[in-house]
Amino acid sequence: MKGFFCKKENVIPLALSVFLVACGGGSDSSTSTSTTSVVTSCDLETTTVNITGVINYERVPFSATQGSGLDYNNIQTMPVRGAVIQALQGSCVQSSSETSSTGTYTLAVNPNTDITIRVQAKLYSDATAKYDFEVRDNTSSNGLYTLDGDSSDTGVTDSVRNLTATTGWGGSSYTGTRASAPFAILDSIYESVMKVIAADVDVNMDSADIFWSKSNTTASGDKSKGEIETSHYTNDQIYILGQENTDTDEFDEHVIIHEWGHYFEDNLSRFDSFGGTHSTGDMLDMRVALSEGLGNALSGMITDDPIYRDSASAAQAADFRFDLDENTNTNPGWFSEASVQSILYDIYDANADSNDAVNLGFSGIYNAFSSTNYINQASLTSLFSVIDEIKTLNPGLSAEIDALVSAQTSSSLIGVDAVTDRYGTGETHAAYDTSAYASEILPIYKTISDDGVATAVCSHNFGKENNGVEVNQFLRLNVSSAGFHTIQASYASGDLATGSTDPDIYLYLNGVLRGYAVTVTPSLDKTRLVLVEDEYILEVLEYSNTDGESTTGGSVCFNVTVTAS
Repeated sequence: MKGFFCKKENVIPLALSVFLVACGGGSDSSTSTSTTSVVTSCDLETTTVNITGVINYERVPFSATQGSGLDYNNIQTMPVRGAVIQALQGSCVQSSSETSSTGTYTLAVNPNTDITIRVQAKLYSDATAKYDFEVRDNTSSNGLYTLDGDSSDTGVTDSVRNLTATTGWGGSSYTGTRASAPFAILDSIYESVMKVIAADVDVNMDSADIFWSKSNTTASGDKSKGEIETSHYTNDQIYILGQENTDTDEFDEHVIIHEWGHYFEDNLSRFDSFGGTHSTGDMLDMRVALSEGLGNALSGMITDDPIYRDSASAAQAADFRFDLDENTNTNPGWFSEASVQSILYDIYDANADSNDAVNLGFSGIYNAFSSTNYINQASLTSLFSVIDEIKTLNPGLSAEIDALVSAQTSSSLIGVDAVTDRYGTGETHAAYDTSAYASEILPIYKTISDDGVATAVCSHNFGKENNGVEVNQFLRLNVSSAGFHTIQASYASGDLATGSTDPDIYLYLNGVLRGYAVTVTPSLDKTRLVLVEDEYILEVLEYSNTDGESTTGGSVCFNVTVTAS
């Protein structure tokens, strides 16, 4: 319980609650009730008084001992920054503003009026930089979280009302309203937004919702019941875990910013990744490796803390962690999210460690990912394409960037060469010793013409189903004449018998899917499309390498043809 202090030096009790602003919304508090959205405005009188104050939230930091999870013995009081704050007169808004970078606010209100101060878990701006991020409860009609003070008379002089969103921690478990959680999440988003604005004052961000609930757990199923499986991003929505003693992420800044990093890639850059399970030692599809590595790297850049930590377990007393600035990674290479995060973080940071003589700051990363050339590239997104763009924008640092990139190598198979272009031309690291199929692994992009001549590609699941490296194979298609084209993939050879394979084909133009063939015809797939004169990318794969079944799939080669017709 906190109080506000007016200049008359009397103290009035204040009730803190977390409300959900939405029809049918509920709350994470036994003392609060659901409300409908406040949309009307009240008129201000000629003479007004000011309500000022500070809005804070409690943050649970990580223990100084890595691996020990959250430290509830050292809860910190932090400012609620950039949040929408309102003075409510009954069901209408008398005045609104945003909290400052130190959590302060000033609202002009009518004198002698009963007013409630409400803080929304919302960042909003329609000024030069535009954004709208809201923290909502997916288990309660997607209601917006708010923090309300008690209704109290404004009197005739200026007054002070301070609010603090508390953790609800009772000593060994959560026993009260977890009011601070939505505002802790919001603050991680605030840091991310401010980092972007510092690099691009005119940025225009799509609105996005961040869904958190104390019921959000690792079960997979109905998100309205909290069954979100893991913290994740999808279509301008971020879901954050919250079930205590299992996995809570509201105080895990790196996790939240990682997921916001996918929003960043989707809205301010280009997002070719199709996701899936992953870990830092996996050999991944190059699009997935880039996206996950970028999310990790951004979490370090925005917090200026390279130690990524994710709390979990009973009483949130354990954590998974790794060092973004660590350059010795398991299975390094162009297919490694760990290599991507290390390279990008080293390009950002000022620490001149081994093989790192680059210090471009956040603007150097932002400018590359948001550039028109990068967004409209014919190639798919990868470590190759972003490093090529960074080198293009910073030609004087090409040698230093080459040294940084090629240092992510441990053998003739595992690693990455200095980047020559966005297609990875000349790359020599194939990731796996594929014996009979080695000649089909590289180059990363094969070439094909629309003359009907076949090009062989092979889909493998050597290391990982679905999003593993070499499951998907890529071809550069230069269409010489516009019109109808027949694209076909047919069985050539492999571990699977003819008749039991299922090739799939996807066609992209500057990253946009323009056509596909995913029929279940054994050993053959084809489609007929109208194509323009341009460069397309063909993706070919064996479906059984993506079905999640470890007993299916294998090494399968297809003959791919494109015929103008």
